[in-house]
Amino acid sequence: MKSSQSLLIIMKNNSRNSRTTHTPFFTSRLDRRAFLAASAGTAIGLILPKPVFAAKVVSRPLRFYNIHTRERMVVDYTPGSYGGSVRQALEYFLRDFRTGEMHTLDALLFDSLYAIQNNCEVQTSFEVISGYRSPSTNEFLWKTSSGVARNSLHMQGRALDIRVSGLPTKTLRDLALNLHQGGVGFYPSSDFVHLDTGGKRSW
Repeated sequence: MKSSQSLLIIMKNNSRNSRTTHTPFFTSRLDRRAFLAASAGTAIGLILPKPVFAAKVVSRPLRFYNIHTRERMVVDYTPGSYGGSVRQALEYFLRDFRTGEMHTLDALLFDSLYAIQNNCEVQTSFEVISGYRSPSTNEFLWKTSSGVARNSLHMQGRALDIRVSGLPTKTLRDLALNLHQGGVGFYPSSDFVHLDTGGKRSW
């Protein structure tokens, strides 16, 4: 019997013009696997084994765009499936772009993104404003910016700042309040929503 597979694609936009063609971009950790997959007939991507899930849970693509690095990623995701190469790719994609440091990320964040996407009336692409932050980056932002917590959960890999292309940020906030089990922060002037896996609260 053939095993089912999940397709993960990481791409980098080589131009600031979003209409330009995207070329594949792989992390150093994933290069060997990516090229092995390509040599087996995959045009662009990394073929990953998909775990067996309950019949009612459907794997869906989560699409990401990092506004700082201009990288894009698409990963087939099912709640409870966070691990292995998918985890490594997400940790790289959501790294501290200032220092390049990576950190383990809380899977509950991606379960919430999955739920939000399923309740959106538009094709979702999550624009990432902030993922993991190293202590040095967070300290710098705390000293030079407003609204940054000195003990931010970003430093623990337990927070994301996002917006959704084509969706009002207020609507994203409302969806997150209904579907996310942790903290939800709304920053309308900066046009993003903060999600974290701390206690249930909102601001």
